[in-house]
Amino acid sequence: MKDKMIVGLGEASHGTQEFFFQKRRIIQYLVTRDNFRTIAFEAPANFIEPLNKYIQSGEGTLKSTLSSLGLYNADEILRLCDWLRKFNASAAPGEKVKMIGFDDETFWADPLGRDELMAEKFITFQKSDQRKSILWSHNLHIAKDMTMAEYKAMGFHLKAHYGGKYYAVGMDTYSGSVHVLNDGQFESHDFTAKEHSLSALLARAKLEAFFVDFNGAPAALKSAKDITNIYSNWKEPQMLPIVPGSDFDALLFIRKTTASKPSAGSR
Repeated sequence: MKDKMIVGLGEASHGTQEFFFQKRRIIQYLVTRDNFRTIAFEAPANFIEPLNKYIQSGEGTLKSTLSSLGLYNADEILRLCDWLRKFNASAAPGEKVKMIGFDDETFWADPLGRDELMAEKFITFQKSDQRKSILWSHNLHIAKDMTMAEYKAMGFHLKAHYGGKYYAVGMDTYSGSVHVLNDGQFESHDFTAKEHSLSALLARAKLEAFFVDFNGAPAALKSAKDITNIYSNWKEPQMLPIVPGSDFDALLFIRKTTASKPSAGSR
């Protein structure tokens, strides 16, 4: 990923502990080793700005801020923010990491147009900032094509703008538990992906977790496949149709996953 300008880190749900853990690890690596300096969340800017103030100067109470962020109220995000605060404390002014939100509550009334609006908002910011960026979002939004789902995701518009400088990593799982929201409260559900899906195929591998680079994968793996797809409010998993290599450059697969851990004292 070091030669990319934009890296999208997806997730099959917004409430999975292992996805959050891996995202934190990847972000820490990209920040320290590859000079990524912006982390952009699928959330309104005013929701993320308090987190940005915290990592810039220590302003505010992190746990209190996270408690208002729904499924992003997670222990791994708390750990990430604490790590970024320490990183920024010793970084030169022009090298500090910034957090932004590329969503907007006004976009939610237009689900089909939301992704293009999110892309436009992020691109506008990045034009003025000109720094390497990481996107934290659902698989649905970072995917580059989504013609199988008859849908143009945010990633479609990012690919059109950045070309090969945009790299999308999906995250998938086969079974486990997940947190969703019910009237604003955390609610846990168990799930199993559909049989005959890509998720079910990958679950047959010997390894519990692994990274697949679709750009170097055999042609048989690049035909249309379904991966796990869980929304913020509970519905039985509705598999997401993708074309590996077209929608995602790579997939991080974890066979069994668990519900996210809310930040301490936030229940």
